[in-house]
Amino acid sequence: MKKIVLLSSDTTHHRYFLNSLVKKKISLETIFFETKHLRAPFKTGPLFEKDEENFEKLKFFNDLSIESFLTKIIEVEKINDKVLTDRLKEIKPDFGIVFGTSRIHTEVINLFPDGLINVHRGVAQEYRGLDSDLWAIYHRDYNNLGVTIHKVDATLDTGNIVYQEKLQLCKGMRTEQIRYYTTVIATKLVINAILDYLNNDLKYFPQEKKGRYYSFMPLNLKRIVNKRFNDYCDKII
Repeated sequence: MKKIVLLSSDTTHHRYFLNSLVKKKISLETIFFETKHLRAPFKTGPLFEKDEENFEKLKFFNDLSIESFLTKIIEVEKINDKVLTDRLKEIKPDFGIVFGTSRIHTEVINLFPDGLINVHRGVAQEYRGLDSDLWAIYHRDYNNLGVTIHKVDATLDTGNIVYQEKLQLCKGMRTEQIRYYTTVIATKLVINAILDYLNNDLKYFPQEKKGRYYSFMPLNLKRIVNKRFNDYCDKII
């Protein structure tokens, strides 16, 4: 039996992801939740974050319990802490999934002999790093909103691609809804990747170009992006 480990954090959308794996009878050996998160040295909100969370709770209402996972969850302050590497050495995982943590160090990557795959909320060949969806909107690049599942390597968001899917925009869509829709896409793609792995059929494809790296989007730009996206979606026929 292959040992699969999840590196993530405890959020509404990650709880949906976990419960979706259970529905597909995918078993995780251990779940590590990172509790301390990187923060920007400048103001990034609040703007639509509360609406974003409320929308997800409404949509994911039936998939928020983690009672069935409690014995498998280990909380770590930072995902590269010694407590995590020590536990991984005890567990001896085969394969891992990264969904919503800080950057993974090489020491951790090397503890997964069959590799780690990461959920990147963006089209990695164009937008790497943070707030990729918002940066695409900033550049009016609406065709490059989506999700990339890629192999984790030493450089951020440059690993070979497993799956990728663009987000289909619709009339009336709002900025605070993007994370919900990309979570649904990401969940589907990761499930496909895990099943491929378990069937010895996981394929990787090189990125044809290296996307530009972006960091946190400042609040003043986020306000522009919020209006720009909402106005754009209002005009969709």
